[in-house]
Amino acid sequence: MSNDSLSRYSRYGNTQSIYHYPNTEVYINKLGIKDPDILLSIENDLTYQRLSELHLHPMKGRFGKTHLLNIHKYIFQDLYPFAGKIRKETIWKGKTQFCDCRFISENLNLLFSKLKADKFFVGLNVEEFCTKSASFLAELNMIHPFREGNGRAIREYFRCLALKCGYRIDWSLTDKDKLLNAFIYAVDKYNSRLVECVYDIIENK
Repeated sequence: MSNDSLSRYSRYGNTQSIYHYPNTEVYINKLGIKDPDILLSIENDLTYQRLSELHLHPMKGRFGKTHLLNIHKYIFQDLYPFAGKIRKETIWKGKTQFCDCRFISENLNLLFSKLKADKFFVGLNVEEFCTKSASFLAELNMIHPFREGNGRAIREYFRCLALKCGYRIDWSLTDKDKLLNAFIYAVDKYNSRLVECVYDIIENK
């Protein structure tokens, strides 16, 4: 694995990231690890443990911005200084640029205000829940508030939200590539594939 593979994102002009050790694509971390393969392995182990803890004891909150930030902080607290902090770089993958870092907080507040107005999807039948959730997840993914770990934080946040609505979520019930392609498809506001994925992961339909 190359150093570049660990960053997973591109930046304007391929300038030095404030999140990486100088002249590398390796995230600055609390353990001082500069080998990308070792860092990735340890990251997987540490975050798996934290996510397992959250599975047993879901993070309590009001399902706003702070709730999401707290989930990210919990998952990545052992490794990254940016755990629970909104990113300060504008990034993209492939041809998809995520929200300009200057507007992340504003867009999160708008999205969560809309969620609150929708009563957090409580009381919706499964079809309505899937449709509303797909739209919400697509928007949250495009905001992409963190420098790394967006997927894990968003999935755990949504699992907690689903529990509030009476639905049990198991992300392993959908294929990872299918889910990734659904999010890519949703970039152009086509949420049908993401609706299918949300339906797939609900255990108690």
